[in-house]
Amino acid sequence: MLDIGWTEMLVIAVIAIVVIGPRDLPKMLKTVGGWVRKARATVRELQTGIEDMAREAELDEVKKSVESATRVDNWLDDKAVVKPPAGASPPATAGPQPSAAAPPAPAEPAKPAKLW
Repeated sequence: MLDIGWTEMLVIAVIAIVVIGPRDLPKMLKTVGGWVRKARATVRELQTGIEDMAREAELDEVKKSVESATRVDNWLDDKAVVKPPAGASPPATAGPQPSAAAPPAPAEPAKPAKLW
C-alpha cells in the first residue's frame, strides 16, 4: 500500500509519542481513524457510482441495439413480403432420401490386420 515497514512504523510511533504526548495520543489516533474510515467510505461510494454508470451505459447500448433490431423486424413484416421467384422449385421439407444404389452395410465388423 504505502510500502512502510515495521521499522518506519516504529519511528513514526516514537515521534508521535514525543510530539503529541502519551495522554493525547489515543484521542489523536481515534480522530485519524475516523478520517481514514470516511475517506474509505467516500472512495467506495465513488467506485460503486462509477460501476453503476458503466453498467447503465452498457444496458443503454444493449437496449438501443434491441430496439433497432425490432424496428427492422417490424419493417420487414409490414413492408416487404418475400415471394419466391417464378419457376422456382418448392422448398424441401424432408431430409435427404437414402440412395437406392448405396451398398449394403457389412454383416460383421472388419477384423484387425495381423502385424507379425
